[in-house]
Amino acid sequence: MSASEGYRDVFRRASERWLEGDRTALDEFEKGIDGALEAGDLAAALSAHQKLLAWAPGDSDRHGRVAGAIAAGRDRLEQAANTSPSVENAPLFSGVPREELVSVLTSVEPIRVPAGTAAVTEGEPGDSLFLVVQGTLAVTTRDASGTDVEIGRLNPGDFFGEVALLTQKPRTATVTAAIDSELLRLDAETVTELRRRHPDIDASLKEFHRRRAEQTVEALLERRRSGA
Repeated sequence: MSASEGYRDVFRRASERWLEGDRTALDEFEKGIDGALEAGDLAAALSAHQKLLAWAPGDSDRHGRVAGAIAAGRDRLEQAANTSPSVENAPLFSGVPREELVSVLTSVEPIRVPAGTAAVTEGEPGDSLFLVVQGTLAVTTRDASGTDVEIGRLNPGDFFGEVALLTQKPRTATVTAAIDSELLRLDAETVTELRRRHPDIDASLKEFHRRRAEQTVEALLERRRSGA
């Protein structure tokens, strides 16, 4: 069990030790606060800090560390809240509680993709899913003659990369930033855990996979009919 998963148990054990007169419990309690912040539970961290203040009001070094960690945790959560509304509203994550989604997003580094740069390239291996936070990206695939055909555009709240993730096959399309864009990359382990805990995500991924396959076929057929 990681610190972020067991911080409530840490608080409980440290509290019991403190009541028994064990001052080293303060160190464990502080580690519990770090775990709460890692899990995105700012309320639990603040409440625990209030206990520390009552137990050891003169320990200025400890309170300075904890206050700094809580401030940094608050900043991370606010940043995630500012970048995640479109992601929260994406159909893919409709069944995921906001607190859990924010916790996931705070641990994911944003990726900036300058205009004209490919985020993923058709034919390359892929083991991650990308969420569009800002910008617009064009999705293209090659037809039988090797010509790139645009099959769609992606905007904030959209995602891509699920086909390679589901099938373990190479990327089926190239995704290029039409303007400067920002993405969040979720690795295979993160997506697998979300799918395990929220079966609706698995169903959504498979449905989007089916729809995008249809869109690709329709785009190629339209190109053939138009004689382009």
